[in-house]
Amino acid sequence: MKICVFGAGAIGGLIAGALAQSGNQVSVVARGAHLDAIVRNGLEVRTDRGNWKVRIQASSRGEDLGVQDVVIVGVKTCSLADALPALAPLIGPKTTVVPAMNGVPWWFFSGFGGRLEGTRLDNLDPGGRIAAALPERQILGCVVYPTAHLPAPGVVQHTGRWELHLGEPDGSLSARGQALQALLSDAGFSCSLTPDIRREIWMKLIGNAAFNPVSALTRATLDRMLDDPGIYALLETLMNETIAVGRALGMAIEQNPRARLERGRPLGKVKFSMLQDLELGRPMEHESLSGAVAAIGDLIGVPTPNMHGVHALIRALATSLAGDAR
Repeated sequence: MKICVFGAGAIGGLIAGALAQSGNQVSVVARGAHLDAIVRNGLEVRTDRGNWKVRIQASSRGEDLGVQDVVIVGVKTCSLADALPALAPLIGPKTTVVPAMNGVPWWFFSGFGGRLEGTRLDNLDPGGRIAAALPERQILGCVVYPTAHLPAPGVVQHTGRWELHLGEPDGSLSARGQALQALLSDAGFSCSLTPDIRREIWMKLIGNAAFNPVSALTRATLDRMLDDPGIYALLETLMNETIAVGRALGMAIEQNPRARLERGRPLGKVKFSMLQDLELGRPMEHESLSGAVAAIGDLIGVPTPNMHGVHALIRALATSLAGDAR
């Protein structure tokens, strides 16, 4: 099975490195100094289970790698539409596309059923470009829980969990899903194939749609947010709004926001990805997080006033920064 990780940054690099280490035919699309280091020295992965280095085919151009059996997409949701031309040469009619991204994906309502079947949210897929380029029949949903960063070009430092979830949009336990689950499990991940991937997406979203935008707005790490009573209360409220939207969509969600917040205290000075992107001048993925919760709430008639407010602020910040960059 030919597997390419498109966007082999921290998380993509971890997945590529683990799959290659376990003997799979893996290539990566990367860029800049990180790509140069991988080509020159190989991809180095450091984990709590040991360190290793693998030699893998790497390029900035999909054309150099050709059509794949599986493409794991590791770029951020906000960058996917612009990346489609580079992604296209990797994808044939039988390629399985696995978006390993945060937030609500563009395909969320494909195969959903009922009156929401096929609904496209313009803030997730403006003009329908992504859906047109990546047919839903080729999508295998994915939720990624590991965290990682790049301490140096060509080096991935893993922290935290090894948990992954895969799932077909139609809920079937497909042969392709089972095959990829086996490969990822053999590579060291705790990987499940679930009949309800949307619920897994939403369970992660409950935290991400609160922590990420608030961390970027406040420039605060997790410990500082939890120690501030006002921010703590806002995070709890945002989580409750996300839970309400999820339940209205028919998801069985047993989640206590306060308990979830308290579980974060031992993690200490965690810096969330949106704050990291802000500090590095990169685009932020707020539309698939706070923006998606607010938009879906409006769509189905569930009020999310606090999420709307937070999203308006983070969107204005992103717009201002984009203007400054120009």
